[in-house]
Amino acid sequence: MEIPASDIPATLSAHTAESYDMSIRFLSDGLVFSLSDTEGKACSTCTYPFDSGAEDYCAAVKELFFHYQHLTFPYRRVHVSYRPDSYVLIPRALYEEGRADYWLRTAVHLPDEGKGVAVMEYNLPHQDKMLILAWDKPLYEFLRRTQIGTEFTPGFIPFFKETERQSRQHTAKRVALNLRHDKLDLFVFEGGSLLFANTYSLTDNQGVRSIEEEVLFYLVTVWKSLRLDIEHDRIVICIQQNVRDHSVGKDDLRQILEPFFRHTELCKEPV
Repeated sequence: MEIPASDIPATLSAHTAESYDMSIRFLSDGLVFSLSDTEGKACSTCTYPFDSGAEDYCAAVKELFFHYQHLTFPYRRVHVSYRPDSYVLIPRALYEEGRADYWLRTAVHLPDEGKGVAVMEYNLPHQDKMLILAWDKPLYEFLRRTQIGTEFTPGFIPFFKETERQSRQHTAKRVALNLRHDKLDLFVFEGGSLLFANTYSLTDNQGVRSIEEEVLFYLVTVWKSLRLDIEHDRIVICIQQNVRDHSVGKDDLRQILEPFFRHTELCKEPV
């Protein structure tokens, strides 16, 4: 599974890497590697699927790093777009340095007493709130050792920002659904302000309830609790693609939601 020579700059090496910015976007079954030059111009993008025989997610990532040496080069800047396992939204005014772990534990069940969990923080630039997130600690530590000074961002942030921008232009509330392999991120905006944020696990209980039906259940629950207006408020849906293109069917999801909600739209995944 070697990458074609044309997919990356011919001059890329451990010595020239400082002339490039590198981005990694994690998917459920692989990662997307991207390079840009010092002016921000995209140079290349490569998609690498995981080995199906890997022991776990972290092991699958490590195998790719060992196989593709350019993933470990010392780039000028490194950005990682990760898939958080869970998170909690808190007012920024209540946050205290070093107490992120406390906020996460009060709202989220952490397996193994949180020993394998990396507690991440993300400030929402145009909000008076911030996210405290849980992620794979071994993977986080591996990336920190491999790429010093890496910037980490939740993978749903491009979709979040685009929905936030659209919300400022309309009076109706906007409910943003971000579907990934086994999670549903659900945000509610009004006038650009974030009213609600949460993530839900999607189990896909075959023979009991499909993923599409699970999405409907969580959406209806939030819709009722926030007393949203079916005549005016809108739903925006982003379905994250995977390396092998296994994802929730857009047509199936639309068919499930349309009998209950008047204004729904499917959008392309922001880059």
